[in-house]
Amino acid sequence: MNTYVKVQQADTQEHFQVSLHFSDDQLRLVRSRGFRRPIIQKLQMSEIKNLFINDLLGCPVVSFFYQDRRYTFYQFGPAVIEYLKEHLVA
Repeated sequence: MNTYVKVQQADTQEHFQVSLHFSDDQLRLVRSRGFRRPIIQKLQMSEIKNLFINDLLGCPVVSFFYQDRRYTFYQFGPAVIEYLKEHLVA
């Protein structure tokens, strides 16, 4: 599943297009970098805190904290938020 994510840490924020993959109690975020190797972040599901599911200006969003960062995922393409809910709420 591909979507957009905003990652906030202290006074900085970055926006990325990522591919989401769930496996072995992990959420992997894969960010393409063209011809260079992709950046892969592995988030342990057990360390995800403060899961928040809501609408922002009529569009569904999923947000949570992981370590010292806040991740916010936006609906981009069909069923992205439902896919995240299915794996994060379980």
